[in-house]
Amino acid sequence: MVVWVQFPGFSVHFYHKELLFLLANLIGRAIKLDFHTMHQQRANFARIAIEVDLSKPLVPRIRLDGKWKKVEFENLSVVCFECGKIGHTKVTCPLVYRDRTGLDVTENHPLPLAAVAGESSEANASIG
Repeated sequence: MVVWVQFPGFSVHFYHKELLFLLANLIGRAIKLDFHTMHQQRANFARIAIEVDLSKPLVPRIRLDGKWKKVEFENLSVVCFECGKIGHTKVTCPLVYRDRTGLDVTENHPLPLAAVAGESSEANASIG
C-alpha cells in the first residue's frame, strides 16, 4: 500500500532527494517526494510517498544524526499490526481473538465490546 509519510521537524538542509529516499527506505519503498519538499518550500515537515508492507509493523520513528525523529503516516487511522489489514486494530483482530479464545470471529459474529482496547507499535529504525 502506498501512503504519504511526514517527517516533522526536519530542517530544510535534510531536504535532499537521496537522503529522504534513504530514510524512507527504512520504512518501506520510497516512491516520490511531494512538490513542496522537493523544492524546499515547506519548513515544518518533509513529505514522501512510501510503499509499506502492512503485514509488518509500521515504523513510528527513525534515528538521524543520533536523534530520534518522529514518522507520521497520513490517513492510516486504523491499521492492524497483527494481520496488516485496515479497519481494525490488533486488539480487535479476528486472528488474535481466535487464537486467544478458540472461537472463529467473522463479520456476522464481531468481537465483544470488552475486547476493544488500545495498542502501540514498538518498531523503530535508525540511520547515522
